[in-house]
Amino acid sequence: MARRKPNPADANITLSDSTRSYMMDGIRHVCATYKKRLPGSQSERDAQEYFKKELEGYADEVVMEDFSLHPGAFMGFIPIAAVFLLVAVACFLFSNGNTVVAVVGAILPLLATLMFLFEFLFYRNFVDFLFPKRISRNVYAVRKASGETKRRIIFGGHTDAANEWTYSWLGEKTALAVAIAGGVCAMFLGLIANIGNAVYTLRLNAVGLSFDKWHGGWLVWSILLLLSVPFAIMIAFFINYKIVVDGANDNLSANYIAMAVLKEMQEGDERFEHTEVACLLTGAEEAGLRGAKAFAKKHQKEFKEPGVETVFVALDTMREIEELRVCNFGCTGTVQNDKAVGQLIHEAGLACGLDIPPSELYPGAVDAEAFSMYGLRANGFTGVSHDAKRYYHTRQDTPDNMNEDCLAVSLNICKAAARIFDEKGC
Repeated sequence: MARRKPNPADANITLSDSTRSYMMDGIRHVCATYKKRLPGSQSERDAQEYFKKELEGYADEVVMEDFSLHPGAFMGFIPIAAVFLLVAVACFLFSNGNTVVAVVGAILPLLATLMFLFEFLFYRNFVDFLFPKRISRNVYAVRKASGETKRRIIFGGHTDAANEWTYSWLGEKTALAVAIAGGVCAMFLGLIANIGNAVYTLRLNAVGLSFDKWHGGWLVWSILLLLSVPFAIMIAFFINYKIVVDGANDNLSANYIAMAVLKEMQEGDERFEHTEVACLLTGAEEAGLRGAKAFAKKHQKEFKEPGVETVFVALDTMREIEELRVCNFGCTGTVQNDKAVGQLIHEAGLACGLDIPPSELYPGAVDAEAFSMYGLRANGFTGVSHDAKRYYHTRQDTPDNMNEDCLAVSLNICKAAARIFDEKGC
């Protein structure tokens, strides 16, 4: 039986006015000053430079690391795949026994399927080389332990923002579901039909025969493929490249919570004896977790060091208290996060009045999965509705559409998690 949703009335939202103002005013400043923070953009890098200077007032050590990526690949494959599917429909209908056309018709939806599986489902680099290279940055700040370091807890968010999702803006969950489900169905229909067409064409040509697509079972497949055309066209316009959202909730909310953990420790002259507390602000999360992957790959040996228990808590879109969740799995269910770290978040939630349940399956990922891919201990902590509200990845993700109380309780949960982790690890 699923747990009930967290009740905002039970949440501990007690927080100083100065910290509330620090987070809210900071988010407004970044949105106004560093617009269009696409992965690998100059604006994203400038924002990271700003955060580095900010963190230098709260941390003992702050480093900024550049990394290269091809940011257009993660979502840029979608219109390419849509064109492949449309051409494949034409190949199926008009191959007329031509072996080359039939084989091309089979290859195109196969490529579209592979792009979908590797880039989106598994968050792996597959067609990145086809897109321009860019430089992004990660910012990492550490507040050291007063004595020997035996534990390390890292709180993180991402600085980049995304292009608008057309159907999230036009119709929220319903339009998104139609676009995604329709596009996936068109892809697999095209793959099955065109592979069958290629095999059958090769076999018939071998014995000098031909067949008509407009009779029998082939007629059914022809009709199904024609019906899939509107969905292939629809998915081609999934991303609105003219609009870059502010990203106030997704994910400056997480950045400022992670930074505020160090800020409050500095202002309270608080330092754990054996636990260092860190803040990681990644770049290029909206390009398929590229920043977190680059950071995890570079530091995996350090974070697996014997004698220093290291965990990572990735925060993402801290907007709705009732939707606070622990992400035990991600990348559409293909990556498992560390359940003990999830239990740490849950226990911290209880300390702040909230019983935070595990997340349902969601077609996406947070930076925790990048750490998990490299065998590091991580889990996600999110506050976004899975019903895809209109603010998600749209022009409504602004500082005026935020929940200050959600920022407050999320910060309190992170501080509680740090204390619990210092006392007993996880």
